[in-house]
Amino acid sequence: MGFIRQAALGDPLKPYEQTSDEAVNKNLASREWSRPQRQWLQRIAAQMKKEIIVDQEAMNKAQFREAGGFKRINRIFNGELSQILEDITERVWEKRA
Repeated sequence: MGFIRQAALGDPLKPYEQTSDEAVNKNLASREWSRPQRQWLQRIAAQMKKEIIVDQEAMNKAQFREAGGFKRINRIFNGELSQILEDITERVWEKRA
C-alpha cells in the first residue's frame, strides 16, 4: 500500500522499513533525548516495522504493556509521548522531494 501511495504522489519508492527508520532518525536528531528516551524511540521504531501503526493503543499491548504501557512510557517522555508518536507517523508519510 505504501508503494502505491508513493507512486501516486510521485515520491521515490522506498521500502517501509527504510522510510520508518528515516522518520525515527529525524525525530532522534530533532532535539536532545535522555538515554531511556532514545532507547524507547528505538523500540518504537522496531515495533513500527512489525505493526506499521504505533499509537497509544499499541503502547498498551504486548512488549509495551510489560514495561508499564503508555502511561509509564509517557512519563519517561514528560507527557509528550502522544505528540512524539504523531510526529514520527507524520514523518513516515510526509511527501519526499
